[in-house]
Amino acid sequence: MNIGEVAKMAELPIKTIRYYEEIGFIQPKRSANGYRSFRVSDVHKLAFLGRARSLAFSIEDCLALLKLYKSTRGQVPM
Repeated sequence: MNIGEVAKMAELPIKTIRYYEEIGFIQPKRSANGYRSFRVSDVHKLAFLGRARSLAFSIEDCLALLKLYKSTRGQVPM
């Protein structure tokens, strides 16, 4: 997917998506000519971040939540 498609799906401005890439929140693949190629997981992360930010979570809080999710993924919650 290109950045325009991702922006529509995640309901975020393209400029914001570029910023989130710059700070390392997402790492889209790059083609030989430098175009970004986003994965479905990137769209999910961006949509999550957009919703969390609208609820006044900081970017640091969002990153912490994603790290927690990744560390417990596949485990049965207690």
